[in-house]
Amino acid sequence: MTLVYFPPPPPQPQQSLARRYAQQLGKSAWQLALRFGKRTTIHGLDRLLGARASRWERFVWLCTFVSAFLGAVYVCLILSRRYNEGHFQTVVDSTRYPVYRIPYPVITICNRNRLNWDRLGQAKSRFLPNVTDAAQLNLFERIVGSYDDVSFGHFESFERLRHQPTELLSHVNFSLVVDFMSWRCDELLTDCLWRHYGYNCCEIFSKRRSKNGLCWAFNSLETIEGRRMQLLDPMWPWRTGSAGPMSALSVRVLLQVDKHWPGRKNEKGIDVMVTEPFVWHKNPFYVPANTETTLEIEPIIYFYDNDTRGVRSDQRQCVFDDEHTSQDFKSLLGYVYMIENCQSECHQEYLVRYCNCTMDLLFPPGQYRSCRSQDLLCLAEHNDLLRYSHQPGEEGFVRNNFQGMVCKCFRNCYSLNYICDVRPAFLPPDIYGNYSYVDLDVHYRFETIMVYRTSLVFGWVDLMVSFGGIAGLFLGCSLISGMELAYFLCIEIPAYGIEGLRQRWLAHRQMATRIDSTATPTLNFRQTMPSQLLEQYLMQLKTEQSQRKTLKQKAANLHNWQRLTFAHKHVISK
Repeated sequence: MTLVYFPPPPPQPQQSLARRYAQQLGKSAWQLALRFGKRTTIHGLDRLLGARASRWERFVWLCTFVSAFLGAVYVCLILSRRYNEGHFQTVVDSTRYPVYRIPYPVITICNRNRLNWDRLGQAKSRFLPNVTDAAQLNLFERIVGSYDDVSFGHFESFERLRHQPTELLSHVNFSLVVDFMSWRCDELLTDCLWRHYGYNCCEIFSKRRSKNGLCWAFNSLETIEGRRMQLLDPMWPWRTGSAGPMSALSVRVLLQVDKHWPGRKNEKGIDVMVTEPFVWHKNPFYVPANTETTLEIEPIIYFYDNDTRGVRSDQRQCVFDDEHTSQDFKSLLGYVYMIENCQSECHQEYLVRYCNCTMDLLFPPGQYRSCRSQDLLCLAEHNDLLRYSHQPGEEGFVRNNFQGMVCKCFRNCYSLNYICDVRPAFLPPDIYGNYSYVDLDVHYRFETIMVYRTSLVFGWVDLMVSFGGIAGLFLGCSLISGMELAYFLCIEIPAYGIEGLRQRWLAHRQMATRIDSTATPTLNFRQTMPSQLLEQYLMQLKTEQSQRKTLKQKAANLHNWQRLTFAHKHVISK
């Protein structure tokens, strides 16, 4: 037994260790690069990473490859900027799109004098029962008369309520009063024809709200009657494939001037609103009384294709009806996105901002409080602010003399526009006599329409094709080459690293096993006391002596056995 003392190894500087690791890492990286260069299809890399390539050859191919790579990156950046700019182009998608493929527009008819004054007495007895105070009855009549010409932005009639005790009638819901006194279907409409077939006007028209008050609408889905009609008739809303006079809707509108409110002197006539389905309001056309009026409609469809959905709504200047998460999405409660619905909601928000209430006769039911009698004067005081509307950004180009509403509303990305041409022809007095009416004929101008499609000039498909062409032109590679590079980076490099760590671990393990099997008894002078050290030394010495005796005995036995065996064989051979 030998008594060995191993002094602690001198500490090596960290720089040499780091340098050694860096050399090993560089050698491994170069081996991986050579392995990738033998199999890659990217042009130039096989020569750059060739095992037999000289330094000058590698330098030339390195400069060539770097130049080509930088050129590809530069052109890709130009194309990316072109894609991000999002330029659009509008082309004619169809010139012969049949009109029966689109629903017939919603035709809304409003009498310019909203109320049937003959029902004033019934309204008093119904909404002011047991009231005999002449002051309250006169105030009731004054407030009801103010509703005769009310529309959004025209609340000046409520100015007559100044210095009036309107709070006395705050318990009266004047929206119900106006609904009760508004024109009924049989009082306003008669002689309805749809495609030369006669109908009861009250079956195909339904009362609906609008920013002009209570009106009667044909082909509507906004009312309960219209939705019930859709359940009963699968063709509702109706369509037509014909064009020309008397090919669609014809109706006579009765004005009944003798039943108008006597306190208002105005031009008699009707307002006609032409909208696509699910639109709450659009500015109407005025049709004078005692006329035979032709209203020709020329529909036009504008739509953005699905590739434009990748562009922000404020960049493409339109909103899809299902973009509920867009910051530019605004619509009336329960209504799809339309530019008209967005504007109506914006106007209602201004109304609530100024007077803390809304006119439920002009807007659909929502979350805002309805104006009561004491709130009507506030509408008149802010009428100038509610009458004018401005577009955001126009202040640098348009001189505005009045402060108004600013509504940021984009067009809906699928827009069905109706270009209308109103041509009234006045009837001679001997024809209409003592009755005032309007004969209205609404029809299409042509049997086909124009369809315009807006798309991206440079979409994502064009971007991918351009990237592929650039990669092939500058680097001579394709998508498969990219997959090779991705496979090399994500699979081969980690596998190579894991295999190297595994081999190093196995080498350390084998070395530790060999050291344990051939180890010399060693005493650790640092961790052992002197008495313990002597005892351990004596025990190890005895153990070694016994092992040596055993080994000598075995060797002697083996030697005797070999000698005897050899002697026996020698005797037998003789």
